[in-house]
Amino acid sequence: MSEVRFTQTEYHQMTITKDMSVSEEHIIEQGLTVERFKEIMNGEDHTDEECDQYNEILMGWAELLDSEEDLWTDRKGGYEIDYELVDDDE
Repeated sequence: MSEVRFTQTEYHQMTITKDMSVSEEHIIEQGLTVERFKEIMNGEDHTDEECDQYNEILMGWAELLDSEEDLWTDRKGGYEIDYELVDDDE
């Protein structure tokens, strides 16, 4: 018996949660106090220089401890699906 082959493409959204840390020494080396680093992380206003220092800490010195991926649209639905026939000549 013959078959019709096709591909199913699902478009999902994912949330990735990363547990991270950075040493207080690295924060101070970049020119911020630990208290100021925490204030900026909590959304307080900051200067352009502080923003650069903060980003350098996050991108250059922060260590990934653990991460978790939640493909939440797979659990809850609400994602789009496309179907496409597979070329029989392949």
